[in-house]
Amino acid sequence: MRKWNLFSLLLLLLLAGTVAAQAPAAAGAAKKISNDEVYLSLARRINAINESPVSAIVAELDGAFEITGITMRPDGKAEVAIKERAPSSASHTNKSTRLLYAPPASGDKWTWVEFEENRRFYPVEKLFPYAKDELGKRQQLTTARWTAFLNAMGKQGETATKALDTAKAILKGDPAPLAAVTNARKALAEAIKENQTDSILSAYAELQQQTDPILALGDSYSDLKANDAYLRLLEEFKNSVNVTNAARKDYVQTVDAYNEILTRLPFCLVAYGLQFTKIEAKVTAE
Repeated sequence: MRKWNLFSLLLLLLLAGTVAAQAPAAAGAAKKISNDEVYLSLARRINAINESPVSAIVAELDGAFEITGITMRPDGKAEVAIKERAPSSASHTNKSTRLLYAPPASGDKWTWVEFEENRRFYPVEKLFPYAKDELGKRQQLTTARWTAFLNAMGKQGETATKALDTAKAILKGDPAPLAAVTNARKALAEAIKENQTDSILSAYAELQQQTDPILALGDSYSDLKANDAYLRLLEEFKNSVNVTNAARKDYVQTVDAYNEILTRLPFCLVAYGLQFTKIEAKVTAE
């Protein structure tokens, strides 16, 4: 058996201590991703698709979600837990999810590589077409609901005119609301043709102002009360008013739903980069 002198033993112990002291440092050498880099990495990925300033993208992202935790995985990747800033609503619960980042080969620039949805991780590349398709459909739906509202306005004016024309024939004179309804319909048709929102809403307001006078006609003239044709047309007018009011609410609700989804995960991660922005509703629900 080989014999160790005192010097050799001391040298061996010194070397072992040095290795042991360096081991923790080596294990912790992997740099942890910073909160700023979480946003910057996302912004760089989005900037590759949309050349918006990175600072503007970061500001948009910071307003959409907060970072709630960062975990370094054994493979060197960073798992970042985030949470929507938007509070829970009737249709959405305040949601949390995770993002996965790959470490840089050198420097400080991490790479956003995966996102979590329904407890599964997916490559970032899948998020962009998915979000673009879903947000595009919702955006188009707001346009469709506005068109339905315009059509309902037109139908309301049409049924009002039919009821008033019949009343004119029965009474052998122009009912009071007829001129106002005729002018409002003409203005509405012209405004829709020119796509002038303010003029559309102004003409619609004028048409709405004639609702009560039209409904009151039957109470003012016994001949109208006794005429089945007039009563049927008046009922059609009442229904058209209800349809218009419902279409108005549908439009506003659709705009609200679209605007809200922009603030929800995972859409808020890329919506700004895909140039989906909030829509200002042209009317209120009431």
